[in-house]
Amino acid sequence: MGSVQWVIMALIVMAGLGYWNYQRIDGQRKELQATGFQISDDLKGNPGLLISTSQREIAVLNPNGYLRFSFAQLQRAEVRSDAFAQTDHNYRIALILSGATQPEVEVGYENEPRAENALKQLRRLTGH
Repeated sequence: MGSVQWVIMALIVMAGLGYWNYQRIDGQRKELQATGFQISDDLKGNPGLLISTSQREIAVLNPNGYLRFSFAQLQRAEVRSDAFAQTDHNYRIALILSGATQPEVEVGYENEPRAENALKQLRRLTGH
């Protein structure tokens, strides 16, 4: 096989894995809703960050399941970033929790403005 064929094969595999991951996340979202979680706001991110204002709950989706906790368990939220190179940053919202199965959960965003906007919306919705 030539190098062009390998590149095409790699792109097909990556697309397949991306679709598979999307299907798993979508399955977790449907399972969450089947348990009664009413999504009022989707703050996107990776993993997905969902809010239910009527139930005063937050859910974080991932391919292997979801973490669900109440607004009262959210102690604080903050934007964090790591610089990997001069221009490459990893922006995310850190949710600091109490009484949850995990003490902290991070949700990644493409860039700082998106992370900041999601944090503002989260604070507005939860009152934190």
